[in-house]
Amino acid sequence: MITLARLVAAAQRDLVPFWPIPLPRVELTGVHVSELEDPTVFLYGGELLLTVGLQLSGLDSASRADACTNYVRRLVDGGVAALGLGLGSGHAMVPDELRAACTEANLPLLTVPRESPFLAVSRAYWELVRQGGEAELTALLGLQVALTRAAAQDDAEPEIVRELSRALGTWVAYLPEGGGTAATSGELPAGLLADLVRESTNLRTARQGATGNIQLASGTAALYPVSGGPAASGYLALGRSGQLAAAERHLFLTASTLLAARAAGQRHAAAERRRAEGMLAALVLEGHDDAARLLAKQMESDPLPETAFLVALPPAEGLVAQLHQYGLVLERQDALFVLQPASGTRPKLPAGVRGSWGGPMPLRRLHEIAAQVAEVATSAATGQLVRVGHGLDLPTDEWVDKLSAHPGNLLETVRAYLAHRGQWEAAGRELGVHRNSVRYRIGQASDLLGADLDDPDVAAQLWLALRGRTRGSSGS
Repeated sequence: MITLARLVAAAQRDLVPFWPIPLPRVELTGVHVSELEDPTVFLYGGELLLTVGLQLSGLDSASRADACTNYVRRLVDGGVAALGLGLGSGHAMVPDELRAACTEANLPLLTVPRESPFLAVSRAYWELVRQGGEAELTALLGLQVALTRAAAQDDAEPEIVRELSRALGTWVAYLPEGGGTAATSGELPAGLLADLVRESTNLRTARQGATGNIQLASGTAALYPVSGGPAASGYLALGRSGQLAAAERHLFLTASTLLAARAAGQRHAAAERRRAEGMLAALVLEGHDDAARLLAKQMESDPLPETAFLVALPPAEGLVAQLHQYGLVLERQDALFVLQPASGTRPKLPAGVRGSWGGPMPLRRLHEIAAQVAEVATSAATGQLVRVGHGLDLPTDEWVDKLSAHPGNLLETVRAYLAHRGQWEAAGRELGVHRNSVRYRIGQASDLLGADLDDPDVAAQLWLALRGRTRGSSGS
């Protein structure tokens, strides 16, 4: 940053402070020479304006006072940082009226001696710019190297965030897309991270690529999108608002690019992994489990289980991304298949999904029930998971207990329905109810058990369990 005091020191005898002394800390954006009464139309603001004061010459004292007041007011309104008066050509010394106007408007006033050309002051300014640019470039390159090295670490995201925080002098947080683990430059105030996550979600909802300055309990923060092409990679949050300086923008863009590249690489790796898992599932469902095991070994994937569930779900937008944590996923036009290791009595799935499932059964036999599971999945009601196919052990005793505990006469209805091989009329006559009542109760029972009572294996095993329970009751 080039200040007025630095320029005075660099220009030496070519630029002399007149008022105030010492000079205030004023940042300069340039040096401009003009003899116009209103030069501000050609200025951006922040300049040191050099003039010989021709516009103030040849006036009486009263007129000069008004002219100086109006001239200085225009300069201040136009954002001029300081005024330098060249002595000799128009004024041998600083007019009292000009000094008074600058003092009243708080505009720093300097003089350029008669023997010093304005060019000497301009050269001093641009030499400072050159020196500052070289120093800034050296520092910038060092910081960019630090960011690049951080990106090469295994745990790159926190390292990149910490380096950016040191460079910008404020806290930084990276909020990845999809609700991943946030990376912060250190411990943030309580509740701040949750506020940032909420605000970044709101910005994503508003529109892609939206930025925002937000007012938090701990102060003002800025949120910038991190984007690697068409896919957004999250948000970077900074513990301050306002525009970044040029060097800071370079560093921010470097960090943003590195984080976006990391996110893109992770998405690519995840997509490759999902494709590979789909190949394994496809081999199993075609009856080639030995080939699937060999491929899994060559891919250095986890060994395939000996026993598994097979789940089929109707295709739904956004569902595939949720399923990969539950097992091997295969996308087909008519269904989404999930092969899940058997670790309980039923597969674990996201809440509210509808479809069907079978097993547990040996991996080598899952292909036997694939078509049936897929067919039943299309007719499953919302939120219903129907069990089909022949597993190793259906929990029929548990089912009988559930039916017995239900207050809607489901146990007697299911027994009559199975005894009459699924005939609504016959079961209704035995129970003394209308066939629609039987249909309704069987629907309730299917929902309660999560099983299709028209499946031959389900019906056979449940019928045997019911008969066994009846014999046990009679014997006692």
